[in-house]
Amino acid sequence: MRRLLALVTKEFRQLFRDRVSLRMIVLIPVMQTIIFGFAIDFDVKRLRTVVLDEDGSFESRELVSKLTASDYFRVVGSVGSFGELQRELDANQASVGLVIDRDYGKNRRGGHSARALLVVNASDTVVSSQAMGVAGGVATQLSAATIARRAGWRADALPVDLRVRAWYNPDLRTAVFIVPGLLAILLTFTLIQFTAMAIVRERERGTLEQLQVTPFTRLELILGKILPFLLIGLFQLTLVLLLMRFVFAIPIAGSLAGLYAAGLVFSAAVLGLGMLVSTVAKTQVQAMQMSFFFLLPFVFLSGFVFPIEGMPAAFQLVTYLVPARYFIEVIRGIVLRGAGIADLWEPLAALVVFTVAIVAAAVVRFRKTSV
Repeated sequence: MRRLLALVTKEFRQLFRDRVSLRMIVLIPVMQTIIFGFAIDFDVKRLRTVVLDEDGSFESRELVSKLTASDYFRVVGSVGSFGELQRELDANQASVGLVIDRDYGKNRRGGHSARALLVVNASDTVVSSQAMGVAGGVATQLSAATIARRAGWRADALPVDLRVRAWYNPDLRTAVFIVPGLLAILLTFTLIQFTAMAIVRERERGTLEQLQVTPFTRLELILGKILPFLLIGLFQLTLVLLLMRFVFAIPIAGSLAGLYAAGLVFSAAVLGLGMLVSTVAKTQVQAMQMSFFFLLPFVFLSGFVFPIEGMPAAFQLVTYLVPARYFIEVIRGIVLRGAGIADLWEPLAALVVFTVAIVAAAVVRFRKTSV
């Protein structure tokens, strides 16, 4: 135990002498949490809209006011022809164009189908999907109100009153979805790089070989390398949790102890990956490049941004090999839903199995390549 403590002390002394790495440990999680938390926002509002109103009636103005009242559309101007509307969209002066038929008002008053056209810039699928969804909802409301009025429906509510309640994120804020999952990405990005580069740096300087001829066992050498970075991982986890709570106003609904326990296991898995990288990379540049090789699958195949259910079947199978998938599921369950360990035993068990397997593989590989 004393020898292990001496190794851990040595690692911390080396780290404290490296001022750049110390700054990265603090600045990377803080900057990336703030940037991702504020920059990624799927709730696009106040889309620039131009209107071609060929009718000019009360009913056509009502349609425009219903759309703008939703706060998703902002009328920036009117055009006199469809060609002018197209030029506005081509020049990116507007994202949405509304064309109201010249007989729109007459048809609504006469009980016929009143036609309007919404042209959406679909080069941005997030914007176009939201615009079409909101416009479809406004059209449905107007249609239902018109039909109910013509049918003589006198009750306060429509015949079907389906009410929707959003649990766990009632305001549908993107940050509530993004920031908890960001924990997995940040820990992956920093811990893999720090571990891999630290070991490669020691190999380049010859200090790793000097350690191997000391009385330290291989297990002590490996634990001595991992333990300091586990503490760094818990420190970064704490930083992100503080930002999540006090900057983004996301409360932790579940157990904080369960959160740290899952973070500890996931950090061990990531450090195992870092050790694997260090056994292959010959230089620090190679270690950094190989670290990015792991980062992309962790971002795109973990459910951090894109839902796993929407991926092709083959890629859904690949996600089971990404430990961040299990950690993100646990984190969102604890933070957002207040789920307990018993509710999350499946992803937790999978994360533990993956961690044991990857650390064991790293130990075996480290033994083969470090003599």
